[in-house]
Amino acid sequence: MLTTRLIVAFFVITSTSVFALDTEEQINQFIEQVEKPRLIALYPDAEIEISLNNLAALNYLPTCQSETLEIRNQRPGTTRRTNYEIRCDMPVWKSYIPITQSIKISAIRARTPINRGQEINLTNTDIGEVEVSGLRGHVYTEKNPPYGLIASRNLRINTFITDNLTDQPNLIIKGDAILITASSGNIVVKMNGVALENGTAGQQIRVKNTSSDRIVYAKVVSSSEVLVNY
Repeated sequence: MLTTRLIVAFFVITSTSVFALDTEEQINQFIEQVEKPRLIALYPDAEIEISLNNLAALNYLPTCQSETLEIRNQRPGTTRRTNYEIRCDMPVWKSYIPITQSIKISAIRARTPINRGQEINLTNTDIGEVEVSGLRGHVYTEKNPPYGLIASRNLRINTFITDNLTDQPNLIIKGDAILITASSGNIVVKMNGVALENGTAGQQIRVKNTSSDRIVYAKVVSSSEVLVNY
C-alpha cells in the first residue's frame, strides 16, 4: 500500500513538472520571438534580459490540452516590471506570471561637473552603461549626442544626460547687431537691427529696426539674422 502511494505521488509530480517545463518553454519562445525583437526595435543595440518570476506557480496549473498557449504582455510600455497573461483554451483557464526586464544601453554621461548654462561637449562627457528604467526623459547616445547643447541645470559627475536636462544654446544675445530679413511673397527686404532679448534657433524674439526704431517679433535663423514674415 505504501509502495502504491509512493508511485502515484511520483507520477503526479513528474507529470506536473513536465507540464511546467513545457509552459516555461513556450513562455521563453514568446520572449525570444516576440518580446526581445520588440524591445530591440525600441532600443537598438541595447543589452536586454527578461526573467520569469515565481515559476513554482506553474506547477499548480491544470494541464493544457491545446497545442499552444496564448501569451500576452499586459504592460508592453513598461521598461522594468510587467506581467504575462497566459491563457489555455482546453480546459479553459487563465493565469499570470510576473516578469522582470533589464534594458541597458550605452549612453552619454557627465565625466566632470557641468554647470547650468555650460556647453555639453566631448571634453566633459564620456560613455557608460545605464538601465533605461532609471532614466527620466530620452537619453543621448553616440548616434544622437547632445554636443553643442547647454545644461538646463547643474549636472553631477556620472549623470546620464537626457533631453530634459538640456537646452538649446542662445544664437543671439540681447544687444547683438543683427540683420532683419522681411519677406512677403517674392519681395524680400533686409535691414539692420538690434536684438532686444536672447534667442535660440527658431525662437521668436523682439528686435528693433535701427533705421525706424520700430520693434517687431522675428524668428531666429542664425547667429546674426532674424526673419519677419508679412
